[in-house]
Formats: sequence, structure tokens, C-alpha cells
Amino acid sequence: MINRILAIAQKEFYQIWRDKRSLGLLAFVPTFTLLLFGFALSLDTKHIKLAIVDDDRSDEAQKFIRTFSHTEYFDVVMTLRSGDEARGVLDNGDVNAVMVIPADFGKRILASEGVSVQALIGGDNSNAATAAVSYIALFVQDYGSKIRVATMARMGVAAYTPVDYRPRIWFNPELKSSKYLVPGLMGYVLVISTVISTALSLVREKEKGTIEQMMVSPVSSGEFIIGKTLPYFVVGVILATAIIVAGWALFGIGVKGSIVMLVLSLFFFIVGGLGLGLMISSVANTQETAFFIATFATVLPTQLLSGFIFPIENLPLALQAVTTIVPAKYLLIVLRSILLKGAPVSAYWTSFVALAIFAVLTLTIAIRRLKKTV
Repeated sequence: MINRILAIAQKEFYQIWRDKRSLGLLAFVPTFTLLLFGFALSLDTKHIKLAIVDDDRSDEAQKFIRTFSHTEYFDVVMTLRSGDEARGVLDNGDVNAVMVIPADFGKRILASEGVSVQALIGGDNSNAATAAVSYIALFVQDYGSKIRVATMARMGVAAYTPVDYRPRIWFNPELKSSKYLVPGLMGYVLVISTVISTALSLVREKEKGTIEQMMVSPVSSGEFIIGKTLPYFVVGVILATAIIVAGWALFGIGVKGSIVMLVLSLFFFIVGGLGLGLMISSVANTQETAFFIATFATVLPTQLLSGFIFPIENLPLALQAVTTIVPAKYLLIVLRSILLKGAPVSAYWTSFVALAIFAVLTLTIAIRRLKKTV
């Protein structure tokens, strides 16, 4: 039995190597995705293009402008002669925001009087607009605090801070989006390498008619299924290991929690993915149909409904309910708990159990369905 299983697995390895589409799915896509999400894409909004309308042109106004120019969050790209030009640069997309400094800015600051500045922000890019509103408010507040402290010092009054705010960020002190995204890449890559590849592999046998030859051979249905899925299990393990190593080497993401729980979680997810791929192959008769079903059922939910990119808490309640059947959601919770937080098992045991149920359920259904056709 072992020899027959290994023979089928060896044949499948050869098929993967000869099939450029399968080889691309298993080699190029994971590598490209890791580099794209790890280095090119970022959830951090920085270098917001800012224009300045300085109607005051005083030293105090220049100090205020330097508050924004000496930071990576804003790029002061132009200075406008008047506020009338603001509409044009915002319409053309030349800048994301325009700061208008009134003519009496410096005079009122030196007189310890309040002064109003205006920020015109383009809302066509909602992410940049939201970030610009938040950043401008923080910088203006910081500038105002410094002016207030200096004024109190001149008056001989000791500075008084009602609330001493000292934030300390755990798990990701640098707030790098790569550390937030890379654990989710593992689920995304494993979905491609297990579900899609397995489904295409078995449907390919249907199209070529070789599955009928297997039915009249000494190979049992169980041996055939194990032999066909074993290569993709090995590939999934290799890819998961490669991403963990790459995450540590390129992004400084180490395994802070239990390695045993990490291995078991990945094992259940890979097995569940293989079972789901087998289920899809049992209902699809062409590779195009199998690819469409697998993409719709796994890749899109993994991208949009697992918390990989968009926080689940920000989704509508109806979609939050749908996320309960997305396996990648539970894998992502486990991975972030183990890789980033180093949390104990008690923090993610429900997600771990969900992965185990996913593996057992999909594999059982898939084997029962395939035994009727193989």
C-alpha cells in the first residue's frame, strides 16, 4: 500500500514540475505576494502632500510651517500665493491638503491670543483625508502646547499638565504594517497551495480520463486520494516554513509563543485546505470551474473577510457573521498570537479548536464524496 501511495505521489510531483501553471501557483505567487505585501504595500499613511498659504510671512508662521515640514508624515510640496489657488491644486490632485495661515498669525501668537488656521483637505482619497485630519490635529495641538508652556514661563507660572499621557505600544512598537500583514500572508499562500492546486489536480485527472484507469487498477480510492494530496501537503509545509523564516529574516517576526501550537495549527489548516480542495474537485468537471469555485470560496474570503487586511470589527454586522465560516480568520488569530504576542494557549484556544474542526469536517466530507466517484 505504501509503495502504491508513494508511486502516485511521485507521479504528482512530476506533474507539478511539468505543469507551468501549477508550478507558477506554488512558486511564483507566494514569492511575489510576500514581497508585495511585505515591502511594497503599506497600511501606514505617510508623506501626505501639503500646500501652504502663508498670508502672514512672519517668523512665527515659519516656525509653525516647520512643524509639518520636518516630519515623514507630511511633504510640503508647494507654497500658494492666496487661498483662491487652493481649489485648483486640490482638483488636480497636486496636494492632499492645504494649510491657510491668516495674516495676523504671528502678531496674535506673540500677544498670547488665540488664532485660527484653516486646513482644506481633499476627501476623494478617504484614507489620506482621514490621516491628514488626525495628523494635523496632533501637530497643531503639539505646537499649541509648546506656545502655552513658553507663555507660562514668561509669566513666571510653572507649567501644569493635568494628564501625563505616556503611551507604550506592545507587540509592534514601530507600528510597521508588515508585521501586521505577513502572518496573514501565510493563510493566503496556503489557501493557494492546498485548496486551488489540489482541486485542479484531481479535476485534471477527470479531464484526461485517467481517473477511470485508476478505478480498474489495484489502487484503492483511499490510496489514490492520499497519493494525490501528499505532494500538496509537503508543498504547504515547505511554504509555511519558508514564510516563517522569511518573516524572521526580512521583517524581524520571530516565534514568540508555542512552537508546538504553531505547528499543530498549520497542520490542521493545511489538512483542512486539502479536504476543501478535494470537495471542490468532487463537484467540478473542468479546471476552469474548479479554479473559479476555489477562488470564490477561499481566496476572496481570505483577503477580505479574515482580518488579513481589513479589521473584522470594521465590517458590517452581516459580514462579521459570515467571517465565522472563514478558516483563515482563525489561523490568523493563532498566528498573530504566537508570532507577534507570544500569548498563552488560553488566548486563542477557541480558534485552534475551530481549525481542528475545519480539518476533520472537510476531509471527512471530501473522502466520502470522492469514494463514490473514484
